[in-house]
Amino acid sequence: MTNNGNKYLAGAVSFAVFAGVVGPAAAVSWTPPGVTMGVPLGAAFAPGIYVSNLTHYGDGPDKSITADVPAFTWSTGWKVFGASYSAVVIPEVLKVQNKVTSKDFAGIFSPLLIPVSLSWNLGQGFFVSVGEGIYFPFDSDVSFTTSGQTSGWAAETRVAFSYLKDGWIVSANTIYGVTTADDIGRRQPNYFNVDWTVARTFGKWQVGAVGYGAWDLEETVTNAAVGKGHIVGVGGMVGYDFGGSKLLLELTRAVEQGGATNYSRNDTHVWARLTFPIWKPAEPGEEHTALK
Repeated sequence: MTNNGNKYLAGAVSFAVFAGVVGPAAAVSWTPPGVTMGVPLGAAFAPGIYVSNLTHYGDGPDKSITADVPAFTWSTGWKVFGASYSAVVIPEVLKVQNKVTSKDFAGIFSPLLIPVSLSWNLGQGFFVSVGEGIYFPFDSDVSFTTSGQTSGWAAETRVAFSYLKDGWIVSANTIYGVTTADDIGRRQPNYFNVDWTVARTFGKWQVGAVGYGAWDLEETVTNAAVGKGHIVGVGGMVGYDFGGSKLLLELTRAVEQGGATNYSRNDTHVWARLTFPIWKPAEPGEEHTALK
């Protein structure tokens, strides 16, 4: 919550709702902590166009959220500096219920464009990728904006390290975000996220552990707390490969929380991700694909 009676609603889906006069921002990253769990982003898809649709429900002491986050990835098959080049577009539809005020908010969050993502195959099952993305200004009840105003921008650098060999999937996907203010000067703090996965495949099945962490890189001040907000969550994952498409189911719980933040230590989240190609060239290349 914020000063002057504003209601700032945010969860692990990284959005905000403002319904009043100006007050200080509270901590929450633009990219939802946990949304890349289970996906070894260090390795590129095989050439083609893919949809990875994440449906997400979270419930905590003071709010519940529902989100649908489709990611559209074009893995070009082109080589840039020896790396596989991809581009990604990620819209996000959100609904939040504030249990304190009994109000619901829904809408489209600021869209994310990642025009450049480069993945290097280092050999022996090791991959590393670097991507640059940007959230565009947007006017929505669930964007990082004061009511009636347009949100600012946010730029992200994404670096992922993945190991894929002998049935093992081990990945750390990191995100560094730099934010700008909305029309009236209200801004979220810069942030750092990491989503991690340790999993093993058994035939068509995949079983493992997942987790996430998000940390503010600047202090924020609210009427409840002062300091850098953070959240850490852990959970489990099970997946199944249908042959071309892949389903991942995850369950997480936030186990550590602190600072001036709208995250809740007791938040429980359920994640379901279906990934499938919508187009592939007639003769795909030999790059690794997470669907393989």
